[in-house]
Amino acid sequence: MLRANEYAWAPESFPIALKRAEAHGLACLGGQFQFRLNDATCEMYWLAADSKERIAGESWADYSRRSCSEVRENVDRMLSQTDFGKEALGWNLPSTATWNLVFVAYFVTEAGLVELESRKVT
Repeated sequence: MLRANEYAWAPESFPIALKRAEAHGLACLGGQFQFRLNDATCEMYWLAADSKERIAGESWADYSRRSCSEVRENVDRMLSQTDFGKEALGWNLPSTATWNLVFVAYFVTEAGLVELESRKVT
């Protein structure tokens, strides 16, 4: 699902997105969990599941596989350790807001990563 130029997946469908991304040679930088309601987006930036940076000399294929694997492991860990009902209450949302839980992920091509890295302030 797309909102404000960000793609998000229900937690149960996100592993499929990772497999497809890797099959198409994309790397996953990571992302965050959100509650996406009709009239609001509640981003839990403190629940980020990111991959590590590309290692110097690492082939793109290896980085693509590794980054997708790292993000999947981090998402799985957070899903097993986080009480999203409690997180919803912290936003003053009903516990049913967990039905609107999504994971927003950022995928890049090799050229896209080079462009992002060129924008970094050093």
